[in-house]
Amino acid sequence: MSKRFSKTKPQRQKPKATSVTTTTSPNLDKILNSRGIHFAQRGEFAQAATYFQQAIALNPTEAEFHNNLGIALTEQGKLTEAIACYQQALTLNPNYAQAYYNLGNTFKEQYQFEQAAVAYQQAINLNPNIATMHLNLGNVLQEQNQFAEAIACYQRALALNPINAHIYLNLGIVMRRQGKFIDALDWLQRALAFNKNLTEAHYNLGLVLKERGQLESAVECYQRVITLKPDYPSVHKQLAAVYQQQGQLSKAIEYYQQALVLTPDDLGIHQSLCSTLIEQGNVEEAWQKIQALQTQDQIPVLLLLNYLNELTPATIFSAHQRFNEKYALPLAHLIQPHLNDRQPQRKLKIGYVSADFRTHSVAFFIEPILAHHDHQQFEIVCYYNERHDDFITRRLQSYADHWVNCVELSDAELAAKIRQDQIDILVDLSGHTSGYRLLVFARKPAPVQVTYLGYLSSTGLTSIDYRITDNYVDPPERNQSFNSEQPIRLSGSYFCYHPLINTPHVNSLPALDQGYITFGSFNNYMKMNLKLFTLWAQVLKAVKNSRLLIKAKSFNDLNTQQSFLNLFASLDIESSRLIISNYESSIEIHLRSYHQIDIGLDTYPFHGGTTTCQALWMGVPVVTLVGERHASRTGLSILSAAGLTELIAYTPEEYVEICVKLANDLDYLQQLRARLRTQLQTSPLMDGKQLTHH
Repeated sequence: MSKRFSKTKPQRQKPKATSVTTTTSPNLDKILNSRGIHFAQRGEFAQAATYFQQAIALNPTEAEFHNNLGIALTEQGKLTEAIACYQQALTLNPNYAQAYYNLGNTFKEQYQFEQAAVAYQQAINLNPNIATMHLNLGNVLQEQNQFAEAIACYQRALALNPINAHIYLNLGIVMRRQGKFIDALDWLQRALAFNKNLTEAHYNLGLVLKERGQLESAVECYQRVITLKPDYPSVHKQLAAVYQQQGQLSKAIEYYQQALVLTPDDLGIHQSLCSTLIEQGNVEEAWQKIQALQTQDQIPVLLLLNYLNELTPATIFSAHQRFNEKYALPLAHLIQPHLNDRQPQRKLKIGYVSADFRTHSVAFFIEPILAHHDHQQFEIVCYYNERHDDFITRRLQSYADHWVNCVELSDAELAAKIRQDQIDILVDLSGHTSGYRLLVFARKPAPVQVTYLGYLSSTGLTSIDYRITDNYVDPPERNQSFNSEQPIRLSGSYFCYHPLINTPHVNSLPALDQGYITFGSFNNYMKMNLKLFTLWAQVLKAVKNSRLLIKAKSFNDLNTQQSFLNLFASLDIESSRLIISNYESSIEIHLRSYHQIDIGLDTYPFHGGTTTCQALWMGVPVVTLVGERHASRTGLSILSAAGLTELIAYTPEEYVEICVKLANDLDYLQQLRARLRTQLQTSPLMDGKQLTHH
């Protein structure tokens, strides 16, 4: 986790040398104090403390001696004893600004930020002309999310010392934390102008550039930090995350492993490494690491379990129950009676919690619901747990009655905010995906709590009352015992798709020009595995001269590309029949890639969701194989809602048969391609009004 302000220690008021004019016994206390200062300046703080204690024994009313002893104890990590010394110094001399300042520093080191702020303010009242006092007060105010007050402190510090790089650094950090990335860039670059080797400035500049999508520049910043400070664990983690985001998985794995050398107990790094291994196709190695984490009583990223072919629904649910027992149930004592107005005629307040109110898969499916809420009956509040916003964020924001950016709020603070807002129905849209806030739900700030859309299994939390689903993905006769929540099953699909942007036109069937069928899948490579490739190889063998076009961010990694080609070679499929397409971050350019595809192939056991809908929107039919888990039945739900049940297979053999049948009837494929978009628009899959009503 990144530091919120400079890692350099706040400047403590060091013991000052006392001039000694005589060595007679009346001055022995000063001599002892001077010897203590001598050893303190050499870094020998235990020896220094001994002399300061001897000086105090001779003269217990000298405030300076107590202050100096406090400094020596602080440097030894004896913070509680140091605080007592500073407080004694202030009892003896209430106007001792340096003692207040040192007391503030020590409170800060104990993470007692409110007490630190009080001490710093007292020091400033007595001596307002020292820049570092204003700087450190700003730091503790920033820790308490009092951003405006922190900025005012930094500005006062800057007026006193306009060449202090750390002031510019902390102004940059507070701007970054507020999502003001252009301002953050300006302040951080000014910090580096004064000190080009300021590690924290390079690190935070990397964070800002990453948030702005300038990944190559972010990498340069992180590499600079490593040059300056190779043992900085956070930068290895951040660099790995950028490489993972770029699809350079081998590099990501290398830097996650380096981060673990420095911080072997960081669960987040272990989880990120596992996800990267799965993205690279090294599922077995990832599973071994996940099992090792469980052996250590650590909970891995539960989302990853859904990608593993070998796991049963019971095993997956058991892991989610362990999360509930270890992390959620211990917070149950914080649940309080709800004070919501019980008048039946009033509007109900519905709150949605998500980190994905932006260009993200969840946005494709939540927009129709937000857009069709009846604001005469419901008051809609969105709690957005992400700093970054875009044109989709602003569009979703227009549908809400109230919009709360909660990314800087702790779980306790967000729960208190939701309770204060008197939300009646609180909806989780993330489950165990990135940016989740399930431990807010563990505190039950709303009387009714629901999970929906963002996660393809039970959350495991007993504090969440309901899970909105449907009869396709969660039929009553299946998996009934694998839900901690009570399922609410919609009669149709629980998906409602909206394409978000002006999308490319649907072209004519590529096979008519190419002379061969092109199958394709643009799903996340994490959803692919050897069993699936074996099935796809059977399809390619059954359809003469056919090709398979694959596009996934993971293929930016050359090792992953080669591994993919080697797997298909072992299945007797030549590389000339495989097309690896470059990943595109632009949705519009990405959708144009469907102009090359005749038939889409769904993944298994983790189906596509957004990718399936996008393929259908672009006129490409998608063949799916139904399984036992929720994640292997979403294709069934989507295709049923779209009126395309002929594309649904219940056995691997049927999957191949459907593909072959489509490939052998180009006239039907062209007709289907031409009408698919219109068929979708008039189907329940895109009927936002009806789904929202349900």
